[in-house]
Amino acid sequence: MKLTRPHRPLPNPLIHSKPRNLSTSSNSTPKDNDENDDPHFISNLSDVVRGNQSWRIAFSDPFISSSLKPHHVEKVLIQNVRNPRSLCLCRASMMAEASKFFDEMVERGIMPNEVTYNLLIDGYCREGNITRAFELLDEMLKRGLLPDTYTYRPLISGLCSTSGVSEAKKFVDDLHKKNYKLNEMCYSALLYGYCKEGRLYDALGACRDMSERGVDMDLVCYAILICGALKQQDTRRLFGLVNEMHSHGLRPDNVIYTSMIDAYGKTGKLDKAFGLWDIMVDEGCSPNVVTYTALIYGLCKAGCIDKAELLCKDMLVGDTLPNHVTYGCFLDQFSKEGSMEKAVQLHNTMLAGFSANTVTYNILIRGFCKMGKFHEASELLLEMTNNGVYPDCITYSTFIFEYCRMGNLPEAVRLWDVMLDRGLKPDILAYNFLIHGCCVTGELTKAFELRDDMVRRGLKPNQVTYNTLSRGTCLTR
Repeated sequence: MKLTRPHRPLPNPLIHSKPRNLSTSSNSTPKDNDENDDPHFISNLSDVVRGNQSWRIAFSDPFISSSLKPHHVEKVLIQNVRNPRSLCLCRASMMAEASKFFDEMVERGIMPNEVTYNLLIDGYCREGNITRAFELLDEMLKRGLLPDTYTYRPLISGLCSTSGVSEAKKFVDDLHKKNYKLNEMCYSALLYGYCKEGRLYDALGACRDMSERGVDMDLVCYAILICGALKQQDTRRLFGLVNEMHSHGLRPDNVIYTSMIDAYGKTGKLDKAFGLWDIMVDEGCSPNVVTYTALIYGLCKAGCIDKAELLCKDMLVGDTLPNHVTYGCFLDQFSKEGSMEKAVQLHNTMLAGFSANTVTYNILIRGFCKMGKFHEASELLLEMTNNGVYPDCITYSTFIFEYCRMGNLPEAVRLWDVMLDRGLKPDILAYNFLIHGCCVTGELTKAFELRDDMVRRGLKPNQVTYNTLSRGTCLTR
């Protein structure tokens, strides 16, 4: 998939690999010199922005408006970006608010700088709006601002996610032609893109390119490659990478060991998983909740519930507390076994120590639906909404599948519309469920309309989609 427009040629200055202090451009208001004099004002401004999620309200306040200086905006921006709530704002596809703030800055003569642009570029890349992200890069360059690592890494990652790693590689090559020096953070985004597409050989080629350009591999880069080797079950390459790490003075950390243990657990190679556990402990790496959960998942998947429960007790003895994911392993296995009474009891125990969670509710709902207990599943849907837990695409897909299976297409379509009204994006599984429901009830026109809508939303119909439509066409003849 090509970009809607090519990125324009870039200027030649070398890339900055460290964040710089915020500064205004030469045609903006001169920077004030009392940056450390008014923390109370900055705190109040931050409270207004966070509380209302709007800079317009802050700018319209007479006291704030009369006292506002460029460094106030900059410091609040950084505080908000580091705040989980603000990160959630960007990740919930609410970049419109960020864009309004950007316009407000320009209107007040506070010219955006590298940090401001980087924040917006990162947000748009996370949202999948790569075209807007590159437009902002162009604006930066026109203003004479210098992009840095925090500009290019999200762009590379965004291209991998939206257009594929090949487009990201073209962008990286263009940067190299302009003598931009990329660091390991930028390369790690490219490596992740290759490994995500199963192109481990190309990822290793990018590593060689790194080395030739004097960029050293770090633990993150090795972790990505090791996960890529595990994904392809390339044991020879896996241990080669681990040995290479050691030769460069790097030792696998908790993340790398846990990734390896998780991969072995998911593929049923529990002996190797426990062997790595012993090596990890001998190396002085303490297992954390993620490591324990990876092994518990493997044991549950293999049907070894008793051993998984013993490991969970060992976890508690070691002062490591289970989390939602840990409990979810047991819930999932109980549900698959049809032991719904045990699953519900465990879920109620969870709620005594944790807040309600969409994932665990989905496991229970799926379990009840699988057993044909649709009434109990519907009651859980009501319970989760009463507890302030909002259904996601998986929740709705489960019910849509059940309604279609029962031949109740109107109710399935109603839930589909509710899902869309809530701003949820159906995945390929949800589309296939409803397309199947339309085909078996003779609504072939609606089925093809759903196929077209799927394509408009950027989803590619898979073999299941085509097979369902083919069978539906044959049934109507």
